[in-house]
Amino acid sequence: MSRTLFVLCYRDGEPEPLDMELVREVLEPYLVAEGADLTEGALIRTADGHEVDVDVNDVCVSVSRFPAGQFFDILARLVDRLGATVLSSDRPVVIREERDRAGLSEDIRQGAVVVAPTGPALESHFTGS
Repeated sequence: MSRTLFVLCYRDGEPEPLDMELVREVLEPYLVAEGADLTEGALIRTADGHEVDVDVNDVCVSVSRFPAGQFFDILARLVDRLGATVLSSDRPVVIREERDRAGLSEDIRQGAVVVAPTGPALESHFTGS
């Protein structure tokens, strides 16, 4: 797939810094390669053998090419543990539960949809399968 997914945590309409220790904790079992730290890029390998480049900065984890399958289990774990929102270039914004809507910026609040933070639910939302 060629669309990009962005994992962010919102408060008062603005992205807030991610808990980088938690990001590392979730991604570490799957890391195959990384820079000096996660913000210099990382490559993860899912249990079903797919490799995914992951970009991390203080407020966002993003992936621009991702496979169907177990990648979405990792994404779900990351979203759930961070209490995060997922933005995509071509799908509605994903929130974990209705109360997350209040933290979003006004321009994305209305169109956001609640999707359970599970691999199958996120995969269905982002791939249409």
